[in-house]
Amino acid sequence: MPGRRIQYQVAMTQLQVMWLLLLSPALVLSQVPAPVVSETLRRAPPPGCNTTTSFSPPRPYLGNVEVMDITVETGEMRVYSSVAHRCFNSSKESGHRPSQRYNFTGTPFLVKPGRNEFTGIGCYNLAVLRGKEDSSYFSACLTTCTSLDDASTGNSNGCAGLGCCQIQLPTELNMIRVQLPEQDDNTTWNFSPCSYALVAEKGWYKFSLNDLNGTGEMAYNVRVGHRSAPLVLDWAIDVSRDGACVSSNSYRVTVRDDQGYLCNCSKGYQGNPYVTDGCKNIDECESPELYPCPSGSNCKDTEGSYMCPCKFGLRGKDCRPIFPAPAAAVLATTVASLFLALLLWSIHKDRKRRIKTVFFDQNGGKILKGAAGINIFTEKQLIKFTNHYDTLIGRGAFGMVFMGTTDEEQRVAVKRSIIEDKELHGRGNLQHGEDIVNEITFQFRNSHPNLVRLVGCCLETNIPVLVFEFISNGNLYNLLHVSTHKVVPLRTRLKIAIGSAEALAYIHSHGDHDCVVHGDVKSANILLDDNLMPKVSDFGSSKLLSIDRYARAVAADMSYVDPVYMKTERFVKKSDVYSFGMVLLELITRKTVKYGKSKINSLPMDFVRCCKEMGSGREMYDIAISSHGDTQCHHCIDCLDKIGALAVRCLKEDVDERPTMAEVVDELKLASEAVEKCKHHVNLIAYDRSCYLEVC
Repeated sequence: MPGRRIQYQVAMTQLQVMWLLLLSPALVLSQVPAPVVSETLRRAPPPGCNTTTSFSPPRPYLGNVEVMDITVETGEMRVYSSVAHRCFNSSKESGHRPSQRYNFTGTPFLVKPGRNEFTGIGCYNLAVLRGKEDSSYFSACLTTCTSLDDASTGNSNGCAGLGCCQIQLPTELNMIRVQLPEQDDNTTWNFSPCSYALVAEKGWYKFSLNDLNGTGEMAYNVRVGHRSAPLVLDWAIDVSRDGACVSSNSYRVTVRDDQGYLCNCSKGYQGNPYVTDGCKNIDECESPELYPCPSGSNCKDTEGSYMCPCKFGLRGKDCRPIFPAPAAAVLATTVASLFLALLLWSIHKDRKRRIKTVFFDQNGGKILKGAAGINIFTEKQLIKFTNHYDTLIGRGAFGMVFMGTTDEEQRVAVKRSIIEDKELHGRGNLQHGEDIVNEITFQFRNSHPNLVRLVGCCLETNIPVLVFEFISNGNLYNLLHVSTHKVVPLRTRLKIAIGSAEALAYIHSHGDHDCVVHGDVKSANILLDDNLMPKVSDFGSSKLLSIDRYARAVAADMSYVDPVYMKTERFVKKSDVYSFGMVLLELITRKTVKYGKSKINSLPMDFVRCCKEMGSGREMYDIAISSHGDTQCHHCIDCLDKIGALAVRCLKEDVDERPTMAEVVDELKLASEAVEKCKHHVNLIAYDRSCYLEVC
């Protein structure tokens, strides 16, 4: 009972809203109050409708026709229709209600064509349908059958006239009348005692032989009752009454030859267009049978519509593969190869990063990083400074030197090792890291004007890369032995010798450490600036030692290496003295350590032999500074003799007989006094017919 009451209340609410739409002048739906169901509807039903309390729950009626349901969205209402019938027995009619009439004149309702059909039932029946107020519409259908078997066979495909007949309603009718005309007799009464006629929703009636031979309680009209056959009516809003389509996403549809209209929700929406926001978005993805997507796509609901985007690898309306199978296989192989390459590259890069970290820690990076004033560059920065090491400016026993420019536009010389210190790398011990820290710290802290200043270092390699200030004028070796057309005065040579000796004496006796040796003293490692000021470079072979310790395993230019080291493998500060003695010989003779056409003559051996045989090395002095025609400078020759004698002492085989670098500096300064006297005797000489230079 509660369910039936709710159905009634819903139907009455729909009916009241519909009547308000159809009949209210100047309709504004937003101003229509929500109808109160139950008692309110029973007391004041919509115009033309009434309720009867004879039923529990009460039922809505349109005139004398009971309402089944109302569909606001399609403009339809279904009502119950009755069955007209006429029955016979052997002698006469036994019962009849041969006519049913439905009159909707004066209402907005019409019998809807295409949704209803007229049906006649019986084996001896003429069913008549009249329509319109003036009965100008007339239609009829005739049924015949000689037996029940005849009716069964003839109606296997529907009502074709044997036992039942049907006709379509071609137009809208505001009034219909179903009639079974009076007959003299019924010759089929013994197997089909009754004839029936009705107008009902199309497809509702299904033929059965029981509809022909039933009598009494089994008669068709009794079995179906008067509340079973649905009749479909349509309705419309008068065109003069605008404003019914109040919901967004709705539109107006004209009907009845433009005399009325209905409201529909727009495509992609459903609901009631006659109320505010009544049209709601349809989620098409929930009804794939109504809104299909092609295979290989995913349904995506949108406002008022839906999309079917293809899955990855598919495209087009039918979501076909972007690539055919062979192309897809090639693509997959290519992608897999690229992924593998990226993976290997990532592994390689991570390995390099870890190796750099190991080298950085092994080379004392953690200690140097916190030291004030020490610049630590990354390997990436040095590649940028040197443009991938594209400008080679020098090569030594320990490494190659490249020119570069820092971010601050400072020109620098970057020295990379060309040896693999596998012993030190293999050990990776604490002492090795401490040695590097001490050496780099010392070089950063040196402030001698004749030492090349260390700008920074890179510790991410096996052997640290050193960054020095750039000295622009080449080295002493090139000045003496390559640019042979240039005259280098004795005063200039002596200035170079004194400056270089002072630098070596400084590193032998200054700094925070007990002893520092250079290990690779030679003319190529004495750089010259624009004013020919010497700058001793290449500390790559230097090793910091404690007192009474020796530096071992030092690689250097073997032409300059102390013969004692070759025997003992012990490199001490007197070894630098020996090498510097070789440089002094180069300065006063302008000959290379190995000279002659085949480079088989030994400068130190020849000079020492000359001194023993001739009492001095005058025969080997550079003639450009020892004589000029018949004029000779006694003081210049005296100076050269002192430098030659000093060089011979530096080359003594017994290291204890060699002077220290500090003593070398003192003796060179004494020799320079003779040069000052020399310039009072000889001022200028002509050289190369156009160039005038001081001899001394």
